[in-house]
Amino acid sequence: MGLDGKKKFKKIENIITNIIMWLELVLALFILGAVILSCKDIISLIYKVFITEALDSYTVLQGLLSHVLLLVVGLELAMMLIKHNPGSVLEVMLYAVSRKMLVSSSTTVELLLGVIALGLIFLIDKYLHTKDTEKIIK
Repeated sequence: MGLDGKKKFKKIENIITNIIMWLELVLALFILGAVILSCKDIISLIYKVFITEALDSYTVLQGLLSHVLLLVVGLELAMMLIKHNPGSVLEVMLYAVSRKMLVSSSTTVELLLGVIALGLIFLIDKYLHTKDTEKIIK
């Protein structure tokens, strides 16, 4: 492949990279829009917490927490699509595991695995994820 071939290949690679970046931005905007539209459901769930009797309020509160944490995971996912750094991936994983543990951990084994997963995420963030490289990239 000659010098002209390499330049053409590099130009095509840059075009494809730009298309992918724009598609990720559009997907992040769709996620953000969905989160904003879902905020109305939070208001109705909060109202349900107030009007529900004490015995049934646990289920309603669990639904509220589940919904709020799902929206947080959605926001973090949108940030990950925009920022493109390892810290964003770790934050999405952290919130996703936390949501799973708080909302639907039914057995002790699931809870233990969630705690181990959170511990591993924190260890990776502290010892393997270097925050200095993110500052250099920006």
